Amino acid sequence: MPAAAQSLFMNPSILVTRGLAKARRTLHREAVVRSNAANATNAANATSRDLPATQARWLLVTSALMMASYWGSNTLTSLRQSVGTGVFEWEAAIPFVPWSIVPYLSIAVFFALSFFVDSDAVQRQRHVLRLMIVLGVSLICYALFPLRFSFDRPETSGLPGALFEALSAFDRPFNRAPSLHISVLVVLWVRLSPLLSRLRRIVLTAWFWLIALSVLTTYQHHVIDVPAGLVLGGVATLLASPAARRRAARAMRRCVAVGASR
Repeated sequence: MPAAAQSLFMNPSILVTRGLAKARRTLHREAVVRSNAANATNAANATSRDLPATQARWLLVTSALMMASYWGSNTLTSLRQSVGTGVFEWEAAIPFVPWSIVPYLSIAVFFALSFFVDSDAVQRQRHVLRLMIVLGVSLICYALFPLRFSFDRPETSGLPGALFEALSAFDRPFNRAPSLHISVLVVLWVRLSPLLSRLRRIVLTAWFWLIALSVLTTYQHHVIDVPAGLVLGGVATLLASPAARRRAARAMRRCVAVGASR
């Protein structure tokens, strides 16, 4: 019999000691695993509890920035002496539809929902980036090519009249092209439609077309503002995509490398 085995046979307490040590190590590992799992669960629960507050902060900050910038641009344009119109004669045939103020203003509901539809922080940040691109380009266009709406809006009463009055308290007939309403609508469709079933996506798309039409029938925009807004919304969507950001990063690195080599 080998000496080590003979020693264990003659002194069984060694076996007991080693067995207890192995059991303690096993229990310790299991305790660590349970502790890590509990910590992960607690972290997930804390994140889940904090998520609505985080989403609300994103909504409030983004909304405040967009509203303040839009109002400031509108006010500055109203002080300018020379402001164009950019309207076709045939646009006088576009009817004023008082009730279309309802779909027109409903964009605010979809704007708010777009911050709460999922818990993906990356998608939310990409959504905000699209909105900021739309806002920044729009403000530049409003400053360089100021336009105003040229038709007189008929008097309205009832609920539409109250909604138009509330809108007029904030909005003025400037900030025309591109239509921020239309470009934001494109960004909202990109954000919301992938999360819906086929039927709900069709309903959403139909309602969004109604919102797009309402910018004309509420006498908020002229025709040229609509395609300009569509193009800007599409460009913002492309620029905020991961592929576009990677291409921009590579181009920036190449520019830096060329500059450093000179």
